[in-house]
Parts: sequence; structure tokens; C-alpha cells
Amino acid sequence: MAFIDKMKDYFSKGVEVSKDAFSKAGDAVQDLGDKSVLMIEIKQFESKLNKEYVSLGQQVYSIYHENGDELVKFDDAQVSGIIAEIKRLRAEISVRKEKIQEIKDSSNDDKKDEEKEDTEE
Repeated sequence: MAFIDKMKDYFSKGVEVSKDAFSKAGDAVQDLGDKSVLMIEIKQFESKLNKEYVSLGQQVYSIYHENGDELVKFDDAQVSGIIAEIKRLRAEISVRKEKIQEIKDSSNDDKKDEEKEDTEE
């Protein structure tokens, strides 16, 4: 009987360790997926941002060339619209970079907790 109890205990510990390992692996994959999505979104916003910079430059040149004005007024409807879009895109990029940092920080905290548990055992 004692042998059977030892074997049951051994196998149940093995199952617990396996469940823990699979859980950690699943969390790591989820973090990687979340970061990848955010990185793709950042690249898309950066592409749109670059297009807005080009558009702004074209608009400023157009105002200068057509009107002969050396000063561009930022209250011009087209210029202010482009500037507002640039601000919005930069804010979107910033939000996503913060989310990536939160995921990294969370992942680092989890690793520290695991190391702490390992040293306590």
C-alpha cells in the first residue's frame, strides 16, 4: 500500500508541475501576441503619421507658393486639421508604447515572483 501511495503522490506532483509549466507558457505566448499586435498598430500609426507630415509640408509649400506669404498661419483650416491629426496619431502611438511597457513590466514581475518562489523551495 505504501508503494501505491508514493506513486500516486509522485504522479500528482508531476501533474501539478506540468499544469504550472503549461500555464506559464500560455501566459508568455499571450504576452508575445499582445505585444505583436501593439507593435503592428504602432507601425501603422507611424506610417499614417509620416503621410500627415508630408501632407503638412505640401500644404505649407502650397500656401507659400500661391500666396507669396513667408509666414504660414496655423489657424488655416487645412493646416490646423493636419496638425490635429498629427497630434492624435502621436497620442495613439504613445498609448500603445505604454501598453507594451506595461506588458514587459508585468512579465518581469512574474519572472521575479517565480525566482522568489524557486529560492524559497
